[in-house]
Amino acid sequence: MPVRLQEIALPVPAVPSTTTGAAALSLFLSDPALFALPVRIECGEGINPDIAHITRARLTEALAGPNGRDIFAARPIQHLITPSPVIAEGTTPVALIAKQAAEQGTSALTDGVIVVEQGVYQGLVSPAALLKALAEENTARARNQQVSQRRIEELKSRMQVLAEGRSRFLAFVGHEIRTPLTGILGVADLLKDQATSGESKRLAETISNSGQHLERLLTDLLDLSRLEAGKLPVTLQPFELRQFASETRDLWQPKLDAKRVGLRIAVARSAEARIESDAGRLRQILFNLVSNAVKFTERGHVTVQMSTAPAGDGLSLVMTVADTGRGISDADKVRLFEEFEQADDTTATTHGGSGLGLSIARALTRRLGGDIALADNAGGGCLFTVTVPVQKAGPRLAVENPQPSGAGRFDLGEILVAEDHDTTAFVIREALIAAGWRVECVPDATAAAERLAVRRYQAVLSDVHMPGGGGEAVLRAARFGPGHNSRIPVLALTADATAERREACEKLGFSGLIEKPVRPRALVAALADTLLNTSREKQAKAV
Repeated sequence: MPVRLQEIALPVPAVPSTTTGAAALSLFLSDPALFALPVRIECGEGINPDIAHITRARLTEALAGPNGRDIFAARPIQHLITPSPVIAEGTTPVALIAKQAAEQGTSALTDGVIVVEQGVYQGLVSPAALLKALAEENTARARNQQVSQRRIEELKSRMQVLAEGRSRFLAFVGHEIRTPLTGILGVADLLKDQATSGESKRLAETISNSGQHLERLLTDLLDLSRLEAGKLPVTLQPFELRQFASETRDLWQPKLDAKRVGLRIAVARSAEARIESDAGRLRQILFNLVSNAVKFTERGHVTVQMSTAPAGDGLSLVMTVADTGRGISDADKVRLFEEFEQADDTTATTHGGSGLGLSIARALTRRLGGDIALADNAGGGCLFTVTVPVQKAGPRLAVENPQPSGAGRFDLGEILVAEDHDTTAFVIREALIAAGWRVECVPDATAAAERLAVRRYQAVLSDVHMPGGGGEAVLRAARFGPGHNSRIPVLALTADATAERREACEKLGFSGLIEKPVRPRALVAALADTLLNTSREKQAKAV
């Protein structure tokens, strides 16, 4: 609580203005602690007297001057009262009086303060008492600030622990959900490829779309938890801005064509051709913003524009996403970027969504050092502007050593799949068999090591977390076991697609990583790419 003047005021009795200098000096001499005398100045009958004061220093200085005693000893002290004394109500905080003295040059810190209550004199506050109270208050405030700071740090620490705990929990749940998602999405893809009627294909596509929606929601939740825990990695690499825009067009054009909404994507002519940033995170930001725009645009078009502009020692990448939808009210704009928030109560039932897309887009943008602004689009709808710091990247290096003729060819052989989840193993086996490979499946690392010791394979796909030592044990068995598989590709299967997991797999020596849920076409493409690269490396060494 702030200290008030009335708490430190001394009730020094006031003396009449007719009191002589000698009488006042006598009062000062009788009380060494007395620093000033309050003086009543009569204003006439029926009117409360004004109050002033004379300080010990001022009276002593006057009497000590040339002929001071002769002049002032017998004269009334009203001639020596302090000019412009500080008079304040007793409820006034000490800190306010000190602030006024510092800013306005009042005499409070040299001559003290006259304390009144509704204009009636109550007492005096000496400069020493004022400074002491101010110092004690500042000390108490500093102590309280230290205590508050410690509490804040403790709360931050607890919140960090909670965020990390939630992140670990969601990572565990995510891993457990991604595994059965392989069954949903993988089997749906197999059904679509094998469907003989339009109705069967439509049903398979419905399953696939629902599974993809669940996967996106899961990814959003995992990203959000990593962002809150401060553990979302950022990988800065050079990329072509126009290729980035083209990939965005290829992704969204079919979806907008189906909705009969136009899509316009343009890169400014003056924009840098190659920039350095995290293209994956930028793609995720743009995906969420375009997804939001498409959701609320029933007619018209969605426009994406990209440009770069100088910013300090580097550049700023500016991406705008405009739509011709219904727009957002000013009240809703304030909360739209919050987690699980949507424009209004009807949004979820009318358009779907979880309310995470925009909050994740903003969090990712800030993770990259930028921010998102929301405004009304001049043509109706909304305009989102993303500004992110980037660096100019050098030109792409030309390939100096062309591959030998015929490099990159391979024959389809036998693949060993080590996977303890039956449905995932089924999807992988069916996808690879349909592509022309022969496939053998084993349920754990021990069985995989036994097969690698007696049979030669073209490649191995191994789950990272599995009985008998997991993927690392399978990798060791291939590389250092008694069989003839030391040089074949070994790919990791995992539902943990984080950068940390990918880096860990690379350090262990895996040839690549395949994310769960496993999609048949993506699986075949990833395995083919790995085998093509292996073939190129062998032929390059032969040359």
